[in-house]
Amino acid sequence: MAQDLDINEILLVDDEEDIRDVLAIALTDLGYRVTMAENGLEAIKAFETHPFSMVLTDIKMPVMDGIELLKKIKHLSPGTEIIMITGHGDMDLAIESFRNQAVEFITKPVDVNTLETAINRAKEKIGLKRKLADYTQNLERLVQKKTDELKSVREISAIMDTLPMVIFCVNPKLRLTSCNTFFKEQFGDHPGVFCHRICKGKEIPCEACPALKSFISKQSEQAEITYTTRDHREISFLAWASPVVEPDDTVSEVMVMAIDVSRVVDIEDHLKSLGLMIGSVSHGIKGLLTGLDGGLYVLDSALKKQDQDQAQEGLEMMKLMTSKIRKMILDILFYTKKREFIKENLAATQFAKEIIRTVKPKIQAANLTLTLNLPQEEIKFTADPDPLNSAIINIFDNAIDACVENRERFPSKQDQIITFTVRRINHEIEFAISDTGIGMTAQETKQAFTLFHSGKGKKGTGLGLFIADKVIAQHQGTIDVTSEPNKGTRFSICLPLV
Repeated sequence: MAQDLDINEILLVDDEEDIRDVLAIALTDLGYRVTMAENGLEAIKAFETHPFSMVLTDIKMPVMDGIELLKKIKHLSPGTEIIMITGHGDMDLAIESFRNQAVEFITKPVDVNTLETAINRAKEKIGLKRKLADYTQNLERLVQKKTDELKSVREISAIMDTLPMVIFCVNPKLRLTSCNTFFKEQFGDHPGVFCHRICKGKEIPCEACPALKSFISKQSEQAEITYTTRDHREISFLAWASPVVEPDDTVSEVMVMAIDVSRVVDIEDHLKSLGLMIGSVSHGIKGLLTGLDGGLYVLDSALKKQDQDQAQEGLEMMKLMTSKIRKMILDILFYTKKREFIKENLAATQFAKEIIRTVKPKIQAANLTLTLNLPQEEIKFTADPDPLNSAIINIFDNAIDACVENRERFPSKQDQIITFTVRRINHEIEFAISDTGIGMTAQETKQAFTLFHSGKGKKGTGLGLFIADKVIAQHQGTIDVTSEPNKGTRFSICLPLV
C-alpha cells in the first residue's frame, strides 16, 4: 500500500497540544503536509481513512501508546515508516520500537535538525523499498513473459537457473515439481515433496501462501513470508507467485519467486536507518558513566574520612567525565554518519592507563582485584582514541558484571580477578581483558557480538559488544572471545600497529 502513498504527507501523533503545534509548524516549514491526532486511537481512525507513508508519534500517551500504535500501523501498512518520540530517553522503549520495525527514535525536546535527519532516513528507506518493489516487479514480468513462452519442463529449469533469486514450481497439490540452483542451496533438492514441508517444516500449507492464492485467483500474488533453510536459519523473503495457465483456463503449475530481503538491504545501512546512534551514544556514555561512578565513589569515601585532597580528586574526576558526556551528546553524529576514523599516533601504556583510571574505581567499589600486565618498552600504534576507549571500557563493564554475578551465585568465590594485558604480537598490538567471572556457554560465546543479544537479562541492551565489534572492525582489527561457564572469559582485541 505504501508504494502509492504521498511521501510528503505525515501523520503527527502526540497527546500534548503545544508539542503537536510546534512540530506541525516545523514540519510545514520543511515542506510537509501534516495531519494531527492526540492519541493512538485517533491516529488509527485517521490512518484507516487516509493511509500515510510516514508517521511521527510520541510513545507514552493515554488511550493507546506509541508502541501499540506502531504495531497496528505496521499490520495495516508494512511499508509505512514510523518515527518514535519520547521525553524519557528509555533505552528499553527504543529497543522495543526497533523490534517492531520503527525506522527512528528521537527524544524531546525535538531539535529541528535531528527531526529533519530522521525524516530523511525514513524517506530513504521508503525509496529503497520502492526501488526493490520495482526491481522485483520487473523480474516478475520477465518470469511471466518467459513462462508464457515455455514449451517444456527443461526450458523452465533453464530459465529459472538464470535468475538471481530462489525460484520453485509447485503443482495444484503444492508438491514441488522443479526448482533452481538458489533454491537447492537454501533448502535442498526434494522433488515431489510439499513446499510447506520443505520451506517451513509444516504439514499444512502456510497461512499466507502466495502459491495457494495464485491457484485460486489465477493471477500473480505476493506475500512477505519467513522460510526455514536446511541449516535451520529463519529468513524473511518477499515472495511472488505466478500461475501457468493452460489453454483450457486451468492452472497446471505456479512458479514462486522469493527474494531474501537481507541480501537486498545491507544490514549496516539498515541499522543506520533504524537509528543505531541511540545504541552507539548510550554505550559511549555508559563507559563514561563508569568513570563518573568512580568519581562519586572516591568523593563519598573522602567525605566519610574528611579527606579534603581525596575529595578534590573525586570532584575533578566527576568534572572530567561530565565534560566528556556533554561532548559525546553534542557529537551524536559521530556514530550515525559514515565517517573516516581520525587516527592518531598513540602510546600504548599511556592509552591503557587512561582506561584503567576510568574503570579502576568501579572495580574497587565492587571489591574486585585488578591485575595489570603492561609492556616494559613503549609500544606506538595508530587508532582513533575515543571510540577505541569506549569499546574497551564496554568490555571491562562486562567483565565487572560477570565477576559480581559469579560471587553472588557462589559466595565462596570471593576473590574475583580482572586482568588487563597489553603486549605486542609481531605487527599488532593486543589488548586482552580476562576475568574469573560467571563465564559463558559455547552458544552464548557464539552470540556475544550479535545485535540485541545480552547475557545480562534486563540489565543489558545487547548493543555494547555489537558496537565494540564494529569499532574494532573499522580499525581493521579483530576481537575474539573464549569462555567457560563458572571459570571466566577472555576478550582479545588485536589491532595493526599502523
